[in-house]
Amino acid sequence: MGEKRGGLEKLRYDFNTALCSEVQLQNQKWYRVTCKEFRSFNGPRRIGKWVNNEPVYEQYNGPIYYWNTNTKVKELKGFGTQYNHTVERQVMLRPHERHLLDYMYQHD
Repeated sequence: MGEKRGGLEKLRYDFNTALCSEVQLQNQKWYRVTCKEFRSFNGPRRIGKWVNNEPVYEQYNGPIYYWNTNTKVKELKGFGTQYNHTVERQVMLRPHERHLLDYMYQHD
């Protein structure tokens, strides 16, 4: 994330990023993902490592962060990656912008 867009803080990882991070999609299959995707995924997550030439997986129940931020998700919205823009925003129009809404609603 660019400096001008507020990306000054290093992303926080609450797990060992050197290990294999996987998520389970709705087709019940496990897929390897990047650490950035893993930390923002709402769904089954697991971390894998090799012990005596055998894969060992542990379910991960750590915090979920909004994509590309260090803000923890307080209310999960659906399955998959959690994005900041899924949070509803209150929009305040400036007086000279009212015509945009009038135009949009006339043409629905």
